[in-house]
Amino acid sequence: MQRLPLSYVKPGMIVAQEVRDEKGRVLCPEGTRLTEDLLERFYRMGVRFVTVKGRPVEFPWEKTLEEELSELEKRFSRARHPFLKTVKETLEAFLKAQAAEAEHA
Repeated sequence: MQRLPLSYVKPGMIVAQEVRDEKGRVLCPEGTRLTEDLLERFYRMGVRFVTVKGRPVEFPWEKTLEEELSELEKRFSRARHPFLKTVKETLEAFLKAQAAEAEHA
């Protein structure tokens, strides 16, 4: 699942979470295949982001879990203080949990 700015959303993508307007009204339910007409309506109604299934857009700043963990390891490779080791372990657990949540969403 990927939350995208409306400008990145394309017809054919499938909504992973219902789309709501600024007032909280549901504009389309989860599972809807997006069309050009729906995207135009979202734009007119002030929708800024849409969550879609999969990861259809690759942003240059996004990294895989393996890349994130590798960078974390490099950053803390010389850390000897117990507090810094705890920070590293906490960040590692957070990254893994985030990846698992995205995988099951």
